[in-house]
Amino acid sequence: MRSTTLLLAVALYIWTVPVFGGWMPIEWMNDPERVDSVRVILDGEALRVDLGELAKRLGIECRVDQAGGRIRLELPVRRLLFTAGTPFVLAEGELRQMPLALSPPGDGFLAPLEPLVALLAEYYPGELLYDPAAVKLLVAPPRHDLFGIRYVVEPGITRVILPAGKLLECRADSLPDGGARLFFPGGTVDSAAFNNQTAEGLVAGIQLRQTEDGVRLAFMPDSGAAFSGLEIESDPPLYVVKFSSKTASGLDSEARRRLEEERDRWALDVVVIDPGHGGKDPGAVGQTGLKEKDVVLDVSLRLRKALEKRGVRIVMTRETDVFIPLHERTKIANSSGGKLFISIHANANTSRRVHGIETYFLAPTKTDRAMKVALRENAVIRFEESRDQYVDLTEENYILLGMAQANFARESQSLAAILQDGVTEGMAMKDLGVDQAGFYVLIGASMPAVLFEMAFISNSAEEKQLRNKRFRQIMADEICQAVMEFLQQSRKEG
Repeated sequence: MRSTTLLLAVALYIWTVPVFGGWMPIEWMNDPERVDSVRVILDGEALRVDLGELAKRLGIECRVDQAGGRIRLELPVRRLLFTAGTPFVLAEGELRQMPLALSPPGDGFLAPLEPLVALLAEYYPGELLYDPAAVKLLVAPPRHDLFGIRYVVEPGITRVILPAGKLLECRADSLPDGGARLFFPGGTVDSAAFNNQTAEGLVAGIQLRQTEDGVRLAFMPDSGAAFSGLEIESDPPLYVVKFSSKTASGLDSEARRRLEEERDRWALDVVVIDPGHGGKDPGAVGQTGLKEKDVVLDVSLRLRKALEKRGVRIVMTRETDVFIPLHERTKIANSSGGKLFISIHANANTSRRVHGIETYFLAPTKTDRAMKVALRENAVIRFEESRDQYVDLTEENYILLGMAQANFARESQSLAAILQDGVTEGMAMKDLGVDQAGFYVLIGASMPAVLFEMAFISNSAEEKQLRNKRFRQIMADEICQAVMEFLQQSRKEG
């Protein structure tokens, strides 16, 4: 009986979806009269669906970056960022994975159907169910009027966003302590979605009550903030509750301190500086005995000081002469909430005549020179006690090993170009260009990441320069300037 059922399912599958594609029905469980469908394609043994078209049918707003190969779905309580060529999806900082990669945009962004629906179902305000036997999608609208909550935190301002399924009447009142009380007559709320959220920014706490006559919400602000307004948007329905910091005058020192901490937390960019090598790993050694590990640490510490003067928060993977395994360096970067990652090195070559500056980002190696540089830098793992986590960076393994970094390939390339152009021009040194290779130290970084080779310690003239404190300071200042240019460019694009 079981085999007969399986054969029937397979036959129905093949009949419903031809080899070159077909249309999958979408059934709305609350409205039998409503008929929708979306195009699906049989790719090998997997069904794929146009991500943008499916989002449109489900009423999910999406934004497409065709040039960057990205598509972002704006679900009510979470944004999902998909990147062509990788199975990894960023859900506002959380990394998710599908079993198959998103196809590059041609006629559309084609995603594996079943795992995509399973992912969307976690964030969709209603219900999404895929019936593989009938090859159809079952959709139920949201059961509540208010779906959940998300925050937009800026220096001195916190916006609490309440997405809704329909436009509701909303009454807002200020509370004596600077808080806000909202009442939605006749509304219903998904209590679980609210209870799973923690307060952020200038909001210290939330109280929620579902009563027979509607939904009541109270927001308690930080002692240095107060409710400053309610904005209502109709398409899609959104309620934006704004809290602003009070003026510094009249606040006690503790309140000012907390406000400064809050501004620091959200206003500053976090740059992760990774001085290469260290401890038992000296890196490359020059003709006169200068060690790469010492030079890059000194330049990195100078860079930290320069960036901190510009208002940038810095995280160092090492501040002293210690050995840090390669895979631990990006873990440090990710756990610190880094905005970008720079691994700083001094270059080396068997030919002592080679000189200049070059910058790398993570991607499959295309040139012999890049391969040699990567092999030399990756050889650091010989100092590590366990090497089980490292495998060959072949073309086939790259997408799997790239992980979150694949979502930042474009930004990493842009950072590398700005860094390379800025420093070579500022230092008047030979420009060896930007290249790509498989560096273990860049794998897993959930941010734009580059490896910067600032000069050749194997070249006698550049080794002499690397010994010079003035040269190191100028190098740090030029890197600082390039980083600031990248951050400013990122803010404009964001």
